[in-house]
Amino acid sequence: MRLFSNIISGMFHPLLMVTYGVILALSFTYLAIYPPTMKLFLVGGAFLSTAVIPGLFIFLMVKNGAAGDLELSDRKERVVPYLIIITSIMVCIFYMYKMMLPFWFLSLLMGSCVALLISLFINFFWKISAHALGIGGGAAGRYHGRCPHPPDKSLLGLYYRVAGCRAGGYFPDFLKRHTPMQVYAGFCLGFICTFVASLLSYIYLFI
Repeated sequence: MRLFSNIISGMFHPLLMVTYGVILALSFTYLAIYPPTMKLFLVGGAFLSTAVIPGLFIFLMVKNGAAGDLELSDRKERVVPYLIIITSIMVCIFYMYKMMLPFWFLSLLMGSCVALLISLFINFFWKISAHALGIGGGAAGRYHGRCPHPPDKSLLGLYYRVAGCRAGGYFPDFLKRHTPMQVYAGFCLGFICTFVASLLSYIYLFI
């Protein structure tokens, strides 16, 4: 069971959340009409900028002793990695802007940056689950008006069922990495920040 929990934790690693969001947006919104080549550039750019590059930085930190493990279990070690991840998402936003993606999608990425900034501040005093933060942000994206397909009739259903177990505290508690409150706080923070940011896309229509 522990192996299964570790696999799920790896699949829903915070560094992969932006890439998953891009894939879902290109599959379940009107962005699905984009040609395969453009989709490949968008997914590849998101994966490179928000997963590969920050992942390499974190790996080097662990290798050089600046961090204890890849999960950044010690909250005091999360400052630099969080700043790297926030910067990488900002780079991704700029890339998506240059690729002419709509503002509503950019706003979701902006929401994730805000959530990470708040989480970074909270981590100075209290540990919060970064996994649940990412899952909460992904869940908020489902409620955006441009994602019309019901989750139980698509791959989104699998995402929410597994994410529900992950963010609900079962897997984190099993791995002894977070308390239930840390998990719930992370999920709520990610959800609220991304959901509020998504509302900016509707305000943008009137500007």
